Amino acid sequence: MDATQWDERYRASAGGVWAAEPPAVVREIVSALRPGTVIDVATGDGRTAVWLAARGWSCTGIDFSAAGLALAAARPGGDAVTWTHADVHEWEPPAPVGLVVSCYLHLPDSAAAVARVAEWVAPGGTLVVIGHDVENIAAGGHGPSDPAILYTPELLRGALDDRFRIERCERITRTAADAELRGGHGSAAIDTLLHAVRVD
Repeated sequence: MDATQWDERYRASAGGVWAAEPPAVVREIVSALRPGTVIDVATGDGRTAVWLAARGWSCTGIDFSAAGLALAAARPGGDAVTWTHADVHEWEPPAPVGLVVSCYLHLPDSAAAVARVAEWVAPGGTLVVIGHDVENIAAGGHGPSDPAILYTPELLRGALDDRFRIERCERITRTAADAELRGGHGSAAIDTLLHAVRVD
């Protein structure tokens, strides 16, 4: 989907598309970190960015959908986030940050996009990426059905160079209790998680 299609989807939603909070594994990883500066990549309607800001992070949320960002800014706590209308392929942060989070960014060049956002992580900082795994199609979980844009652990691992220490890179299963959609989803979903630390 391009920016125009996402704008249409967000305008058609009542109060947002996604669940109120980030995925549970993202909350678990980030809760162990000391708050600092963070970029939420493809923030959509802002659920992850607002959650981060509420926990003391100085947060920038970027997305190419103006309609998604309008919903994000209107959320309770949305005024604590710097919302930036931009394309991940073109935007550059003013300085590296302590944390980059990317939830469900699926593009034809996903590996290159992950490599690009990894450049925004400062030495000692953390990268957390989660997205639908290619095995999610057969599992019947919510998400894209085009295997060309879906993740695998091999794809995400291969996006990083030796400046990063990989803490976790694996398939995980989300239950209906950790649904991606605001209205929930009945089936379990298979995601790929990447958690890495920049060591130099």
